[in-house]
This record gives sequence, C-alpha cells and structure tokens, in this order.
Amino acid sequence: MNDLAELKKSLVQCHPFSEVQLAMFTDKVSVQKFLKKDFLVKKNQVCTSLSFILAGSFRLYAETELRELTLKFFTEGCWVSDIESLLVQKPSNVFIEASQDSIVGSISLDDIHNLMDLHPCFSMLNSLLANLSVSTEQMIALTSMNPDDRYKDLLSKKPDWINRFPQMQIASYLGITPETLSRVRARLV
Repeated sequence: MNDLAELKKSLVQCHPFSEVQLAMFTDKVSVQKFLKKDFLVKKNQVCTSLSFILAGSFRLYAETELRELTLKFFTEGCWVSDIESLLVQKPSNVFIEASQDSIVGSISLDDIHNLMDLHPCFSMLNSLLANLSVSTEQMIALTSMNPDDRYKDLLSKKPDWINRFPQMQIASYLGITPETLSRVRARLV
C-alpha cells in the first residue's frame, strides 16, 4: 500500500485520533491510480466514497448549455468528493476529473458509517466534509468582483494553480473567457 502518512496527518488535524484508530481507518482505504482525464465521479453517478489525493490533482466541474464551469480544484493533501451526492446518495450533477496522473486513497461511505458506529470519535470526520463544498466566497466573487480582481485574488490565495491547471480551466473557474484571462494577465504583468 502507498504511504498514507499525509492522509493520517489530515485526519489528526480534525481530531486527535489514536494510532489504533488511524489504523482502523487506513485499513479501510483503497489506493487507486487515475490517468489524466479519468473520472473520480461522473455526472449521474452516485458518489460512494471520500477520497484523499496522495499525488496529482482533480477538477470539479459542471456542464452548462454554453460551456463547462469549473467549480473547484483539488491538489495533493486535499479530500475530494461530490459532497452532495455522497451525503444524500443521489446522482451527481458534476464531474470530478483527474487534471494529471493521480493517486488517491478512498474510503467508502459504508466504511465511514461502520467506523462511526464502532467509535464515536469518527463522527469528527464530518469536519473533513466542510472543504468539499464550493465556497460561497467564490460564488460572491464571480458576481461582485471584476476579472482583474478575481485573478489577483486567485494569485494571492492559490498561486500554484496558475501554472498547474490549463488556462482554459482557470478562466472557467474565474467565470471569464480564456481571451479575457489573457487580457487580464497582460494588464497585470
């Protein structure tokens, strides 16, 4: 099995799990490889697991009538899932696609529930789910900030994303066209 040290570290940040409890969790984790463009979740598929990115990156996006809308990026050390589909066990409205070759450790919702039944401390896993939703801050920025300010905000908060993800996806995340993104970048250089 791949080294799950970062996954364990992430778990300990939400609760001081013992080594035995961490082992109980990681024993349920399956490690999978994804090639670039492979899907962790597809639209209309029910999401059944919570995954931790050990290597690589993913993009969560929705398809609209006009274009793809990138809602969130996930990189190493992040938990990833379609939170709505996972919690309600309904078909997903989004896609979660590998942006590069990636490795994830996944645990099924059933295994999470079983762990919660065994030890109440595992109910603390709910705090991991908070980072899976699309930020209201991001939604507000799309409607209240101009493209230059959105790009500056992204540069200040997630500078590594600029070179890690294709510019077309960055533009989609910012709610602008790739052409507008090029003009914004040219103005800010």
